[in-house]
Amino acid sequence: MCRKIKEFSEFTLWGSGFRLSCRVTGVPFKPLCLFLIAVVSAGIWNSHGACADGSISFNRDVRPILAETCFHCHGPDEEGREADLRLDIESSASEDRGGYQAISPGDLKGSEAWSRIMSDDDDMLMPPPESHLSLNKKQKAVLKQWIIEGAQYEGHWAFAPPHAPDVPDVQNEGSRHASWVRNEIDSFVLAELVKAGVSPSAEADPRTLIRRLTFDLTGLPPTLEETRHFVRNYQTHGERAYQEAIHRLIHSPHFGERMTVPWLDQARYADTNGYSIDGGRDMWLWRDWVIQAYNDNMPFDQFLREQLAGDLLPNATEAQLIATGFNRNHMITHEGGTIPEENLTNYVADRVKTTSEVFLGLTFGCAQCHDHKYDPISQKEYYEFFAFFNELDDRGLDGNAGKNAMPQMSASTVMNRDELKGVNAELEAARTELSNTTNGFDEWVAEERSQEKLRGDGFHYVDAELLDASAPNRPGPYEFDSDGTVSLSAPSKGLAGFSHSIQLRQGAQQASETISGVSIEFYPQQVSDSAGDDAEESTEPLLSLTPFPDGVPKITAVLVSANNQPADQVDYHGQCKLISATATTSADGHAASSVLDERNVHWWQPSEKNKKQCLTLTFAEPVDPAETPFLSVLVFFGKNQSLPFRWRVRPFTGHDPQSKWDDATAAALLQDQSLWSKDTREQLLSIFRQSAPSLRSLRTQISNLEGRKNILTNKHSTMVMNTSSKPRETFVLTRGQYDAPTLRVTPRTPKILPPLRRRGDGARADGKKNGKDTQLTRLDLANWLTDSNHPLTARVAVNRIWALFFGTGIVSTSADFGSQGEYPSHPDLLDYLATRFVSHGWDQKELIQMIVSSATYRQQSVATDEQLAVDPGNRLLGRGPRFRLPAEFIRDQALAVSGLLVPRVGGPSVHPYQPHGLWKEISHFGSTPATKQVFVQDHGEKLYRRSLYTIVKRTSPHPAMAAFDAPNREMCVVDRSQTNTPLQALVTLNDPQFAEAARVFASSILRDQTANDDRSRIERAFERISSRQPESSEIEMIAQLLDAERARFEKSPIDAERVVAVGEYPVAHDLDPVEQAAWTQVAALLINLSEVLTRQ
Repeated sequence: MCRKIKEFSEFTLWGSGFRLSCRVTGVPFKPLCLFLIAVVSAGIWNSHGACADGSISFNRDVRPILAETCFHCHGPDEEGREADLRLDIESSASEDRGGYQAISPGDLKGSEAWSRIMSDDDDMLMPPPESHLSLNKKQKAVLKQWIIEGAQYEGHWAFAPPHAPDVPDVQNEGSRHASWVRNEIDSFVLAELVKAGVSPSAEADPRTLIRRLTFDLTGLPPTLEETRHFVRNYQTHGERAYQEAIHRLIHSPHFGERMTVPWLDQARYADTNGYSIDGGRDMWLWRDWVIQAYNDNMPFDQFLREQLAGDLLPNATEAQLIATGFNRNHMITHEGGTIPEENLTNYVADRVKTTSEVFLGLTFGCAQCHDHKYDPISQKEYYEFFAFFNELDDRGLDGNAGKNAMPQMSASTVMNRDELKGVNAELEAARTELSNTTNGFDEWVAEERSQEKLRGDGFHYVDAELLDASAPNRPGPYEFDSDGTVSLSAPSKGLAGFSHSIQLRQGAQQASETISGVSIEFYPQQVSDSAGDDAEESTEPLLSLTPFPDGVPKITAVLVSANNQPADQVDYHGQCKLISATATTSADGHAASSVLDERNVHWWQPSEKNKKQCLTLTFAEPVDPAETPFLSVLVFFGKNQSLPFRWRVRPFTGHDPQSKWDDATAAALLQDQSLWSKDTREQLLSIFRQSAPSLRSLRTQISNLEGRKNILTNKHSTMVMNTSSKPRETFVLTRGQYDAPTLRVTPRTPKILPPLRRRGDGARADGKKNGKDTQLTRLDLANWLTDSNHPLTARVAVNRIWALFFGTGIVSTSADFGSQGEYPSHPDLLDYLATRFVSHGWDQKELIQMIVSSATYRQQSVATDEQLAVDPGNRLLGRGPRFRLPAEFIRDQALAVSGLLVPRVGGPSVHPYQPHGLWKEISHFGSTPATKQVFVQDHGEKLYRRSLYTIVKRTSPHPAMAAFDAPNREMCVVDRSQTNTPLQALVTLNDPQFAEAARVFASSILRDQTANDDRSRIERAFERISSRQPESSEIEMIAQLLDAERARFEKSPIDAERVVAVGEYPVAHDLDPVEQAAWTQVAALLINLSEVLTRQ
């Protein structure tokens, strides 16, 4: 897979019909699509082999076999244990059991376990056949040799405190590769390579090095200028140039963003609560804190302490309180029908799972229902750990209507505010431009005058039959008539979404008519005077549209779809686009156009409650009843106490008779401009500036800048941890059932790990007190975790950081350092780095600098036959790793290379392009006040922010991110899975974000003054995207593709126009569309190359 490839390969650029044969040297030159091969290799350290001297190591060789095949029945779980036999501890395994032993050290015949393993009798065979587990020949050979050698047991390596080992003296060992070593890491790696008889690889070329470094330290590709500068500098100054590059990148504000991406997975950060309704929440202040902590190089022990117990620190700062959001990122629900106490139990269980996997590398969650099957963690110890996190003022049902669940606080972002001056300057300039512009005013007036003159032209209602009306909530008793009328005798106080299934009747008179939109008429009803005012009794009956105090309906959205068969629900993927909404009257701040925004934030309500009101909506494209004779109309009364007594949905044809303007504005638009007063002209100019489509991008810019200023200057809500004045008691729960408490427990840590000592009063986790009868807290837990002698915390942290740069940790099972986890590929190296990490003040940047400075890191990723034969999984680290970029980096690369990337750091999540209707399809849209039920795309610079800011909706994550294996964040994910599917190529070739990046990249190629012919442009574009210079054969093949695309678009200019119009970025009208479209196809090819999507 990783050998240097020199062969012809073929691929097809989708959509072009052009087949390109490509000569490849060093890396595959082809799109990702079907040709990517996932190579899964166990590696030599997973093969249960012996040491170099032929002896067997229990931890490395034997424990993994027993954990896989035996511990389930003969391990730590007392309830699940068979024959009262434990094979995880020596005393039980070698115990005399009435004349026989399970394991008799040095005696195969006397070892009953060995006899059972080798038995031909299914009733005696171990593991039993019904377990579907078996031992292969190699595993049996390892166990046999281990017993013969004396069956020596060892305590689990991960539970013993790390001690700094001596650095191997590869110089004295006479290794011919001794000069390869650059730091201590290389000494450990080289020692193992020498033992295995494998040579390290040569250093990667400078272009590969700078691309690797830049992606690894910032998550972004190097610019062309940065690549060329480094190549020149490295050739001249060598190591000094390399260290300067590290320093520049590690102090970039984008370093914090890069490091935050995997931390968001581990902390299960999302912008929604999860579960079925999956309503919105705001936790981005915590994400800002993480980014800033990494950029500030916060020591890891402080990083851990503030996230676990920042609220318990003396005189806790606002930032330290924000940090505790780490353990509020879990899913939350407010759904009726769920049980609050059960929910609270699930929340705490999630905190236990996340904390144990992220900081301890242990799967505590396996002990929630019974003793851990594989690790020495009892169910009682699980709930003692659980007690640390079962103390806050959270509620079992909370987080509705976009409000953060308790406890929460309002706080300011910790991000650097240096950009505020620039934001203010941009904002002032944009506002000045908008307030002074008159460009397009006359055209706008002419268009609006035309629309006013057409008002009511050809308007009439179309004959239709209401087939059904329904609501998912309980609106109260209702009935409907076939003429479209729905009546409620006693409207309920709650919100409701009413669906209407309508059939368009096709009489002879209507045969040629199309449907222009729908009107919704609301009719008042006589009500009693419940206000009880002292005014004189009126002889006039009191009329109101609703029975509630405001007396008016409040509509947040109206959705319509046209269908070829009856449908109770709106087809979210086939909605009729609405271009205008008008009303008989509108209250201040609640214009009819509010219903065009589906987010349930704004709403229309009439200003008069005692008269008939009409809301009219016009389609962007008319509906032809001959093709789609059925309409589905959803009217969402999205505010409480707003359901009306009676309304009627009526399709119409022709032009809306109501104006979207007030009477004075409508009248002025119909007048000649020469008749306007100065005040009238200024008023219309103001309306023009606030509504003209031609100024939409400028208004969006102002809105985005105002939002950015608000982010930097105001306080915002975020969820935090606290300690309740009356903390909940914690009990061991039978089978993990929330309603089956047994033994009451208090906070403690597992006995297999060092005891937790309270600082100051000497309290211990074993329950012994020293004068003060106080309970252990999360701060005690955090201090215990960061104790210099803790066996796991530093190892787990170092291993995680290592995996960022090598694709796999020294322990490949990063979330499981227990019995079922992998033995370290380089145990001494892991302990050396862990002890050094602690002694150097838990300095993460220093550790990273050491890793990326090593010769091990700098190796080329090309594999020799020797390396593939001995170490196919590269666990010996004899070559550089090669793995696909994370989902976020793939999108960010396309934005960066094209010049679209907006590099602002921090702030709320954004809504870039994604397919319409996905959220509504799985949400409770129309039946809940919860936010984030409908996706509304952002505009302007928010479309081009880095991908870690892309909104994460747990039940519907961004499809492009999901295609490249980004998790949905429902739970802690330490290591992402990696798949290779054709769907990924569909994303990079067809997703609007990538298609837009390709066409903007193409326009920049054509505008580049340093390249003025096809060959030079191909060379420059290739180097910009891949950081390497293309070979002549590659240039020739790309040129063939370019010629073919030119010919195709010359034959079909309309297709060219479509290609160069994808996305919202302004179209390059100064460029020939055919030429730009052809180069867009070239750019799409380059963005989709395997080597471009690969970190190598």
